[in-house]
Amino acid sequence: METDKVANLDKIRNKRDLSFFDLYSVDQLTKDDLSLIYDVAREFRKLKTAKLSLNKGASMINAFFESSTRTLASFDLSAKQLSMDTTSVGSNSSIKKKESFLDTAETVDAMNVKIIVIRSAEAGVSEFISRHTKASVLNAGDGWHEHPTQALLDTLTMLDYFKSNDLMDKTVTIVGDIMHSRVFGSLVRLLKKLGAEIRVSAPDTLLPVNVEKFGVKVFYNVEEALKNADVVYALRVQEERGAKGFIPSIREYSKMYGISKKRLDLAKENAILMHPGPVIRDIDVHSALVTLDSRSHILQQVENGLAIRKTLLWLLVNRYDKREKEFTLK
Repeated sequence: METDKVANLDKIRNKRDLSFFDLYSVDQLTKDDLSLIYDVAREFRKLKTAKLSLNKGASMINAFFESSTRTLASFDLSAKQLSMDTTSVGSNSSIKKKESFLDTAETVDAMNVKIIVIRSAEAGVSEFISRHTKASVLNAGDGWHEHPTQALLDTLTMLDYFKSNDLMDKTVTIVGDIMHSRVFGSLVRLLKKLGAEIRVSAPDTLLPVNVEKFGVKVFYNVEEALKNADVVYALRVQEERGAKGFIPSIREYSKMYGISKKRLDLAKENAILMHPGPVIRDIDVHSALVTLDSRSHILQQVENGLAIRKTLLWLLVNRYDKREKEFTLK
C-alpha cells in the first residue's frame, strides 16, 4: 500500500531537510545533505517504478536548451512517478527568438511551477536563474562546468558497491575528455568530499590547465593510471563541444586511452567500470565490457539516477512553501 511506502520514506527521512533550495553545484552539499540524499534514494530504489502521490499537484518544467536523452528522461520519469505534472521547453523556446534566459525563467516561474530543471551549453545559467525564481532550480548540466545529480548517482553507485559510508581507501581513475566534461567538474568535487584518491588520464590537450589543483594525480600513461584502481570511470570525447580538434583522430584516441579488457584487468580484481553515457562503443569502452562484463555498473548508474532525482524532487517540493515566503520578503 502507498501509505506504508510513504511511512517508510518519512521514517528514513526522520524530519531531516536539505540545507539548500536549489542545486547548481556539489559544493553546496553538506555531509548531512549527502547522508539524507543517499538514505532516501536507497529507499526509492527499492520502490522502483511505483507510482506515488508524494508530489501530487506540483508541477515541473524541464528547460533543456541543449540536447539530452538520459538526463531528460530520468528527470521526467522521476517526476511522473511522484505524480507531478511535467512539460518541457528547449531549443524551440523563446530563447531562439532572442529572449534572455532570465525572461524565460521568470515567465516559467509565473506559472507557479515548483521545480525548474535546466540544462544549457553556457556555464552558470542555473545558478543565475535560481536567484530570480521561487521555484527550486536543479542544474542538469551547464557548459563545461557541473552536473550535480550525475555525481550524486555515481557516488551512490560506488558507496553501495563497496558497502561503505565514504571512499577514504578507494582509488578512482577517470579516463577521457576531462577538459570539456561537466561530469568531471561535479564528480571530482564530490569524490574529494568522500575522501577518494583521484587519478586522471588523458592526452595533455584534453586536460584543463593546472588540473592538479583539483587534488588529482595526472597520468599520461593510461596503464599506469589503471593499476590497482578500485573504480575505472570512462568519459567520452565531447565532439559537440569541439574536443575532436584537440586530438589527432578518434581512432588514435581509442588506441591510446580506450578501456579494453586488457586495460580493465590492470585494476583491482573487484574493481568496477563506470561511464555516464552515452557510451561510444569501441572508442571509450570496448563493446563487450559495456553490458556483458560483470564489472560494468553502467546500467546501475542509470537506475540510481532515477532514485537520486526522485529524492531531490520530493525533498525540494517539500521546501517550496518556505522558499516562497523568503522570496516574497526580498
